[in-house]
Amino acid sequence: MSKKAKAILMVVCVSLGALYLLGASPTVPARLKPSQEPSGTMALQGGSVLIEAFVVEVHLPALAQLGVSPIGRPPHAVTIADILKCLDTGQARVVDGGKIAAQAKARASTEAKRTTYIRREKGASEVSYSPYESGEQFTAAVEPVSETSVSVGFAFSSARFVQTDRAADVPPNIESWEWSGSIVLDLGIPQIAAASQGSEAAMFLLLTANARR
Repeated sequence: MSKKAKAILMVVCVSLGALYLLGASPTVPARLKPSQEPSGTMALQGGSVLIEAFVVEVHLPALAQLGVSPIGRPPHAVTIADILKCLDTGQARVVDGGKIAAQAKARASTEAKRTTYIRREKGASEVSYSPYESGEQFTAAVEPVSETSVSVGFAFSSARFVQTDRAADVPPNIESWEWSGSIVLDLGIPQIAAASQGSEAAMFLLLTANARR
């Protein structure tokens, strides 16, 4: 073997030895190793996720006309598409909601309060005002699952006044809802996260997530 061939062989051996010590493979580039594939956290790194909550009131007769089972029995339990149809026909309405942005593996919250003063008349000249609180509170914690989905732990509470024709000296009716739980959301696709049902209407909590850079 010539001196030139020996020198080339020595360089090749040294290069292979260096690759071995660095943990790389001569045939598989290090950047393609499974252990270095981007995780959901890495995909969302440097940005945040906007979580939107919508409370939708839907009339139960409208859902029945769509074939939705009142007790969620297959094959037709209520879906987002059913709720959207009811919104389009005026048989549903958005009554509350909230929006918050959170970074990956972080928690965020928002709260809004409203104070309504009810006039009270006592006798011919005595007048007083009684304050009543209403509003909503929304908390969410975001955990990446993949590049296109996140796990969201949520808590949403809401209270509102109900218009009545009762006498002015009677306190107004107040309806309230409290929901908490966790759900996996595909980015950009709304899902039903919780619901409460009465005799005439159902209240649905819809959640959606969108990545923000």
